[in-house]
Amino acid sequence: MARVIRIVALIAGLLLLAAPIEAAEVGSVDDVARELMCQCGCTMIVYNCDCGTADQMRGLIREKLDGGQTKQQILDYFVGQYGETVLAAPTKEGFNITAWIMPFVGLVVGIGVVYFVMTRWLLASSRPQEMAVVSDEEELSEYEDRFLRELRQYEGRS
Repeated sequence: MARVIRIVALIAGLLLLAAPIEAAEVGSVDDVARELMCQCGCTMIVYNCDCGTADQMRGLIREKLDGGQTKQQILDYFVGQYGETVLAAPTKEGFNITAWIMPFVGLVVGIGVVYFVMTRWLLASSRPQEMAVVSDEEELSEYEDRFLRELRQYEGRS
């Protein structure tokens, strides 16, 4: 159990270290386009989409970058226009944080379940198997009689 707690603590520490530190960066058209979903209904990222809607969005991004806006300001503009569904990944605040945390929680729980099941199986397989021993002579003779009868029937057919 202590081993599992250490593993969970290690994973939690790694997640905290992996949290990005966001700075106000200007970025390029491609940087911003990688974080936005195309609004034509194709469910592609603007960076990868070839449709006219994606071209318009890239043009708007270019205009806003030329106007001196930062990457975050442009993303905020698109969120204001289309809602949070325009973002390729959910924001890391509020209820949306569950979308970031739940895969890791599921992974830790899954590892715990596999560990628990495997230890149970290994413990069960290491125990000596008990063999059923017939202690009643009467029951034993009943099986012996049946065996001999079936043996005679089989030999009679041959």
